[in-house]
Amino acid sequence: MSPIDNLIILFFLFGIILFTLYQSQKNQTSNNESYFLAGKKMHWIVAMFSIVATETSVITFVGIPALSFVDHNWSVLQIVLGFILGRVIVSHFFISMYYKNGIVSIYEVIGQKFGVNVQRAASVTFLITRLIADGIRFFATAKIVQIATGWDLQLSIIIIGIITIFYSSIGGLRTILWIDGFQFFIYLSCGVITIIYIIFYQSVDTGTILNQVNIFSEWINFSNTKSFFIMLFGGALISIGSHGVDYLMVQRVLSTKNISSAKKAMLGSGIFVFIQFCVFLLVGSLIFETGFDPLDKRDVFAEYIKYEIPMGLKGLMIAGALSAAMSSLSSSINAMASSTVIDVLGDKSFDKSIKISVFWGVLITVFCLLIKFDKETPIFILSLQIASFTYGGLISLFVLSKLKRTLNSFSVLCGYISSIIILLIMYFYSVNFIYFIGIALFSNFVIIIVVNFYYSLLKNRVDN
Repeated sequence: MSPIDNLIILFFLFGIILFTLYQSQKNQTSNNESYFLAGKKMHWIVAMFSIVATETSVITFVGIPALSFVDHNWSVLQIVLGFILGRVIVSHFFISMYYKNGIVSIYEVIGQKFGVNVQRAASVTFLITRLIADGIRFFATAKIVQIATGWDLQLSIIIIGIITIFYSSIGGLRTILWIDGFQFFIYLSCGVITIIYIIFYQSVDTGTILNQVNIFSEWINFSNTKSFFIMLFGGALISIGSHGVDYLMVQRVLSTKNISSAKKAMLGSGIFVFIQFCVFLLVGSLIFETGFDPLDKRDVFAEYIKYEIPMGLKGLMIAGALSAAMSSLSSSINAMASSTVIDVLGDKSFDKSIKISVFWGVLITVFCLLIKFDKETPIFILSLQIASFTYGGLISLFVLSKLKRTLNSFSVLCGYISSIIILLIMYFYSVNFIYFIGIALFSNFVIIIVVNFYYSLLKNRVDN
């Protein structure tokens, strides 16, 4: 690493610190609505870019170029098209529900219908899922920094963790949203710059690549999980879960002024995610055409930055990787603190919010330091697997909350917990994760209805 590259990285990190201090003085947060939802005054464009930055993060840098590096495989775009479809459904059926209920945490909707125990169960599931998923994402990004710079892995984790905890806890969601938007443009620019560099300085023909790109294998085949409709449907269900019932994403649209702005942010994010995936898939294919031979194909972009990117640009690339990690981590810290305060503790006072933000930031960082990451599974696929365990059950809870039929909390808890156990068993028997959300939805509905029927029957007999 050259002194210029190190200066660029230091300038980036200190810039974030200074901006945080400026925002904390400009926007004093004195209640949970301002701290966790930015006072519901954010412009939809800022929220939109924050959504994109939060959901992709290190997946973009690590996972996507690695997927296309071999055989120009762009089949993941089928899932991304499903992401867009899922956002359309979320915009029409979920966003209005959240705004009408006047909530801070989305799991309050569940609590209003089924009681505080079910609300807490949903929140705890969210917290555990986020801890694991973001710990892995954080580790993967620190690994990129280590490969590209030669820095110590644990030192990279600690530096990223400290700075992110600082601006997440001090500035609240408003600061996080603005920094997310800035970070999104940094790491997307890294992809675009890499493409320009390879095309013009290494004379790679994009026309040849695009003719070899593999996106569609076949339209529909239930035995082939990469067939178009299977991946489209699976991507739609994942997106309904991640952007409809995962507080991490919903929090961003709830920070906007009204329902119309929230829907614009949600739908616009799908378009930018598609563009972003195309950019980094092209990066992987272009690197392959240069003849670059990485030590580990799963770290192809990080290794390319280290060995091929010239001085100056290398520092910008690493700043992009840091941006990817920090945008996801900061968002998780704030969302997890909000869910802890509102859903688990049931304490809506502002006093504990900053302390709990720091707590979750430290815990994710420690988890990242202790984790033993098995990289046999690509990080993009691994992140989807983790999410798939809980999204199906959560979606069913929100759907059931809108039914007029009364369901007792015991049956709801039984269905929700049972659906997760069923998926764990299926994972053990190597069932593909693309089916998990659909299976969880079906099993949750069936178990809740059956248990509720027999519970009511037993209760009537006891009463009589």
